[in-house]
Amino acid sequence: ISYRDLTEVVTATNVITAAESGSVFFLSSATEFVSTLPAVAAGLHFTFIVSAAPSGASYTVVTDSSANIIVGKQNSVAGDAGDTGSTDDTISFVDGQAVKGDKVELWCDGTNWYAYAISSVAAGITFTTAS
Repeated sequence: ISYRDLTEVVTATNVITAAESGSVFFLSSATEFVSTLPAVAAGLHFTFIVSAAPSGASYTVVTDSSANIIVGKQNSVAGDAGDTGSTDDTISFVDGQAVKGDKVELWCDGTNWYAYAISSVAAGITFTTAS
């Protein structure tokens, strides 16, 4: 049986490649950094998990070329109404709100990124259009 470690502890800006599809990125820094998704391609999928709560700034996951192609749904375990997005380019693990264990899973159909998020509080993860 072969084993391939598909986890990466990320502590600084990360430009993700299609070859990393299936990877789980553990976001682990007290300061802000950006993870940039690769160009869309059917079947790509990634998971982002907070392993150190952001302090002082937010972790963000952005599309390449600022394409507004994130379709997102967010659920809060606190039961608060979560965020949604249909033409966004940025996912934020919000400073002062996101906590260890909050996560986003992303799947690509070749046109859009579909994001499914779960966080402790509704304000922990947001979908926005930065540009």
